[in-house]
Amino acid sequence: MDHVELLKEKLLLACKIFQSQKLFDGFGHVTVRAAEDRILSTPKMPPGKVSMRDFIILNMEGEKLEGFGEPNGETPMHTSIYRARPEVKCILHYHPDELIAASVVEQGVKVVANCGVFFYQGTPIFDSPSLIVTPALGDDLARVLAGHNSILLRGHGATVVSDDLDELVRLGINLVKNVRIQIMASVLGAPKAHSEAESRSIVELETQGNALRRFLDYYISETLD
Repeated sequence: MDHVELLKEKLLLACKIFQSQKLFDGFGHVTVRAAEDRILSTPKMPPGKVSMRDFIILNMEGEKLEGFGEPNGETPMHTSIYRARPEVKCILHYHPDELIAASVVEQGVKVVANCGVFFYQGTPIFDSPSLIVTPALGDDLARVLAGHNSILLRGHGATVVSDDLDELVRLGINLVKNVRIQIMASVLGAPKAHSEAESRSIVELETQGNALRRFLDYYISETLD
């Protein structure tokens, strides 16, 4: 099995995990940098319903090179981020209700639970509900994202980036989980956020040993069992 086919299998599993956790609706998209000048992408269809035959290959201008589906309308979001961030290897864009709620209030995302510590450097908000359908909008979003691993899009959704697809799954799930807890806590009073030092110490533990493998194994079993 060649490199691209292996990536397709991993991307398919990631999409099924997000679907099983009810993080996808009929829209959204996930891509992986398959080579320096190639992007593996879910096509213009509900991302949680993809199969191996549905994936498409794009160039760095977002033009389709292989596959039967059509590119997503917001492909410029992905191409702009990949150009601006050479270390980024995969991108998730989705629309969980919790993240849309957080995108329209001033406080945004606060690290209020251990599942949120990977976002201690902040999650900026792209202050527009526009769909990212042009290179100019894609470049604007990439500038606001800067060096962060997540960004909220006001009234729209969120985008998460990583240098590893397994890590992208963890980030995509945990961003929603943290914000869900933040919303719950806000009903009771003003949530107390983790300090940067507290977050960094937990991140150090969560990046050691088999912590990521254990996380993934749980969600794979929840998806496939």
